Amino acid sequence: MTDTMERILRDHEALVQERGADALHALRTEGIARFKELGFPDTHLEDWRFTNVAPIAKSDLTLGRPSTNGVTPDDVARLGFGGSLVFVDGHYRADLSDAQVGVSLASIRDTIDFELKDDAPAFVALNTAFLEDGAVVEVEGELAEPLHVLFIGTDGKACHPRNVYHVKRNGRAEIVETYVSLGTGEHWTNAVGVVLVSENAALKHTRLQLENESAFHTSNVWVSQARDSRYTSNVVTLGGRLTRNDITAALRGEGSLGTLNGLFMTRGSQHVDNHTLIEHRVPHCESHELYKGILDDASSGVFTGRIHVYEDAQKTDAFQSNANLLLTDTAVMDTQPQLEIYADDVKCSHGATIGQLDEQALFYLRSRGLTKDRARNLLIRAFAGEITKRLDVAAVRERADRLLDSRLPGNEEG
Repeated sequence: MTDTMERILRDHEALVQERGADALHALRTEGIARFKELGFPDTHLEDWRFTNVAPIAKSDLTLGRPSTNGVTPDDVARLGFGGSLVFVDGHYRADLSDAQVGVSLASIRDTIDFELKDDAPAFVALNTAFLEDGAVVEVEGELAEPLHVLFIGTDGKACHPRNVYHVKRNGRAEIVETYVSLGTGEHWTNAVGVVLVSENAALKHTRLQLENESAFHTSNVWVSQARDSRYTSNVVTLGGRLTRNDITAALRGEGSLGTLNGLFMTRGSQHVDNHTLIEHRVPHCESHELYKGILDDASSGVFTGRIHVYEDAQKTDAFQSNANLLLTDTAVMDTQPQLEIYADDVKCSHGATIGQLDEQALFYLRSRGLTKDRARNLLIRAFAGEITKRLDVAAVRERADRLLDSRLPGNEEG
């Protein structure tokens, strides 16, 4: 047994002793048993063959516990957005948060309508083993303002937040999750999200991963859409040493529309792996997916996207695209778009590209007086802009744009 596994088991036992036989005890027990059975995923598994999690498995991280953690309101103002619900090392901090009118909040400890599926992947099982806190949000009616949920990680800690968002019938909401680091050292966020979009409801769900470049980030999000619902996911990844994002969106009601957008930009030896699955389970549904990657230095990326059209899902309209820009000869991208179709009356398409900056476009811009760096940056920003312009919240869009600009060479030239 590895030192990391032993530490996880010790942390789990300490949590059990602390919490006793509370309402989540049985789930935690199932979770740790499942994780012990599976262990950390390795590259022999098809879903993980391009992503080596050994740096996580060998890390020296302890379970984050509720405390002040040295986080101040000034830190929240600097790292997040106004009106945030704040979590530090996976634990809710009421003293740093702003409650919002029209949102019903509950503690994860009071919400036990969960189950651990027999085929739950390792990191979901681990999240369940440490099930303790997270954002549980129910929305009725329409939220006048976006709800910001800020997760702050501190050096040397691992956290496992479980977030549940339910937009009820005819409701409208926009939720922005932001993951950031307080320090510069290693820490690990292993998040699980459950999203329910009821009949004729709409949710815009943005996740910004802006943690430091020593951090690890793994996430699994499940989305269930009812009849005539609308769900839009925007996943922007700019931080982290190793990031793995999984999202499964199930269109379960006729007339539903699911949209998945994603953007990552890596440098140094950063690695980002995006796995998506869109399930068309019923007729007359539509999905759109666009993921983009920008890779610099010796960084690497993965995109595995699958659209599954079930036999009864006639009149499905699904589109998937993955485009990637390599800025160096040492950057590596693996892309695997997939269609799995069992219905015969459908309109489905997918495509993937991996390339470098267009030399003719660079030459044209240089001929108009731009420096090499300015011309290069303009093309990179235009490539990324197709995703960032879809971020409806101005403060979120501006922050993403600033961080993208800060990574571009010669940006000091304006």
